[in-house]
Amino acid sequence: MTSSVTKPRPLDERALHEYVAEVEGHDSQNAGVVGYFYRMYRDEVRRRVGAVAGSAILEIGCGEGLMFEGTATHPIQMDVSMTRVRRARAKSRHLLCADGYDLPFPSATFEVVLLIAVLEHTRDPQRILAEAQRVLKPGGRVLMVVPNDVTMSVGRLLLRKFPIRYPDHVTWTTPRRMRQWIGAAGLTIRDDFTLPLRALPFAVNLYFFVEAERPASSAR
Repeated sequence: MTSSVTKPRPLDERALHEYVAEVEGHDSQNAGVVGYFYRMYRDEVRRRVGAVAGSAILEIGCGEGLMFEGTATHPIQMDVSMTRVRRARAKSRHLLCADGYDLPFPSATFEVVLLIAVLEHTRDPQRILAEAQRVLKPGGRVLMVVPNDVTMSVGRLLLRKFPIRYPDHVTWTTPRRMRQWIGAAGLTIRDDFTLPLRALPFAVNLYFFVEAERPASSAR
C-alpha cells in the first residue's frame, strides 16, 4: 500500500514524524523478538514508576499508547504526531498532540516524566531534556531509554526491514552524549545501565536506560 503522505524535507522534523507514522506503525512492537525486548524496557519503566498517580506522570512521545496499556495507571500522554495520537485513543485517557520542545504545562507540574525511545527522534535532545526538567517538581524523575542505532540496524537488516536505520532516528545517542545532555539540562543521574545485557558495554547492547532527577534544591 502506498502512502499518500509526501516525504518531508530533511529539516522538517515534525513532518518527518508524521510521515513515518503513516508508513511504519507500531503494530509489530509487541510481537516476536522485537516485542520481547520492548517488554523488557517497558516492564523496567513500569516498575520504576511504581505507585505514582497517573496525573503526576507525563509521557512525552507516547507513540500509539502502548506503555501503560492494560494497567490501572493513566498518565498524561502526548505525541507530536496526530496520526499516532489518533491510534492511541483507544488505549489512553489523557491524550494530546503537542511538541516536546515546548511543553504546554506549567513549571513543576509532574513527579515523573517519561522519554522512552524519544531523544533519538529529535535534533536537539538537550532542549527536550531542559523542558522535561522545567515541568518536573523538585526531586522529580525523568526515565529515559535510547537505542544503540548500530545494533538496532543490524536487527532490522536481519528482519528485512528497510531502511535498516529507523527512518525518523535523526540523532545518534550514546551513553557519553546522554550524560552531557542530562547534565547541561540541570538533571542529575540516579541510575543508568545497558539492556538487555547489563554486564556488557553499550557497543554490543540494544538500549541505554537512564533514571535522572531534578535536584530538590533546583531553582531553574
